[in-house]
Amino acid sequence: MERAFVLTNSRDIAHRLLLRVIEGDSYVNLLLPSLLRREQVPEAERGLIQELSYGALRWQLQYDAIIDNITSSRELTDRLRVALRLGLHQLFRMRIPPHAAIHETVELVKRVEPKAAGLANAVLRNAQRSGLEQLLDQLTDEIEARAELSIRHSHPEWIVHALEAALRLDGREEGLEDLLRANNETPEINLIALDQAASESLAAAGLAKGTASPRGFLLQGNPESYLSKSVRVQDQGSQIVAIALLELVGHQGDLLDMCSGPGGKSAVLQAGLESGSLTCMEPNAKRAELVRQALGPDSRSSILVAKGQEAEENRFDGVLLDAPCSGLGSLRRKPESRWRKQPDHLQGLLKTQEELIDAAVNSLRSGGVLLYSTCTPVISETNGQISAALDRHPGLELMALPVAIAAISPQLELNTARKSVQLWTHLHGTDAMFMAALRKK
Repeated sequence: MERAFVLTNSRDIAHRLLLRVIEGDSYVNLLLPSLLRREQVPEAERGLIQELSYGALRWQLQYDAIIDNITSSRELTDRLRVALRLGLHQLFRMRIPPHAAIHETVELVKRVEPKAAGLANAVLRNAQRSGLEQLLDQLTDEIEARAELSIRHSHPEWIVHALEAALRLDGREEGLEDLLRANNETPEINLIALDQAASESLAAAGLAKGTASPRGFLLQGNPESYLSKSVRVQDQGSQIVAIALLELVGHQGDLLDMCSGPGGKSAVLQAGLESGSLTCMEPNAKRAELVRQALGPDSRSSILVAKGQEAEENRFDGVLLDAPCSGLGSLRRKPESRWRKQPDHLQGLLKTQEELIDAAVNSLRSGGVLLYSTCTPVISETNGQISAALDRHPGLELMALPVAIAAISPQLELNTARKSVQLWTHLHGTDAMFMAALRKK
C-alpha cells in the first residue's frame, strides 16, 4: 500500500509539473529541482518523476496523435490531455505493468477531472489492446515520408525538414533518423573539470572520460556530490566552444563573452585564461547574477549588465558570441523547445544574431578572433549568418576551425571539407552545437 501511494503521488507531481510548463511557458529542467525539494520527494522516486515528465514531453506529438485518433479529435482540457500522455508513456515506454499504468492514470484523472475518468479508461485500454506499433501504422498509413518521421519520432514536421537540410549540408543526410532518435534519449550528465586537479579527482572517483571534450566527464545519477568551484555540469559541446576560443587566442589576451548568461562558458574561459582579462556581458540582471556566481567571489573578471550590441570597439583579442538561437540542438535536454518554436520565430532571432555579429566584429582588435556559436544546426542561423557576415565585413577571414578542434579533441570525426564545425547529438554525444571562427585581418 505504501508503494502504491508513493507512485500515485509521483504521478500527481509529474502532472502538476507539466501543467506548469504549459501554463507558465517555463522549462521542466528549471522547475523540477525546486519542486522535488519542496515536495520532499525521496531520492528513489525522483527518477520516476523525471522519466514521467521528460518522457511525456518528448513524445507529446505522438501521444496527442494517438489520443486524437482514439477520441476522434474530441476537444480535451489540458488537465486531461496531460494525464493521458502520462498514461500512454507508462504503457509504451516504461517498465510499469499495463494494469498499474491504466489504474493509476484513471485514479489521477478522478482527482483532476472526475467526469472524464471513463473516457480516460477507454482511451488507455484501447491503446493497450492495439499496441504502439499498430497505432503508429494506422497514423502513418499513406502519408508523406517526412510527416511519418514527424509522428514516429515526435518532432514537428518543419523541424524534421530543418534538421535534414543541415545534415545534408554536412554530408550526413543518411543520419536523419539516428538524430531524431538521439533527441528522444535521456542524456548522460556531463561534468567539466575546470583545472587539472579537478580532472584527476573525477578520474580517481571512477567517472568515465567524456567522449568529445578533453575536460569532460560522464555521470549517471545525482551530480551534487561531485560539484565544486572547479567541477560544473555542462554539456560537452558547450565545453568545446569555450575551449576552442582559448585554443585560437593562445590562452591569453583580453576576451569578451558577449552573451554570457548563465556563465558556464565564462567559467571555462576564466579558468583557461593564463594572462589578460575577461569581460562578460549579459543584458538580464538575474542572469548576470548567475554569471557572477559561476565565476566565483574571488573573480577579477568584469560583469556588465548590458547588451552585447553595446560592446566597446577595438578592445578585445577574442570574442565568444554564443548567440541567442532557436535551440534545436538541445532538444533532448529541453524537449519543450520543439513545441514552442515556430518557423516565424526565426526572423527576430536572425536580426539579433546579425546585430551581435556586427558588434562583435567591431569590438575586435586587428588580428582578433570571433568565435560564433549556436545551439542549433538550422542553416539560416549558422552557415547563413557566417556567409552574410563575410559579405558585410570584407576585413574578416573564415578560419579552418576543424583543425583547431582536432587539436582539442582528435577523436571527433568532423567534416574537414568545411571550415566551420557542426557537432551532432547522434554522432558526438553532445548538443548539436555549431561553431565558426572569424579573424579580423
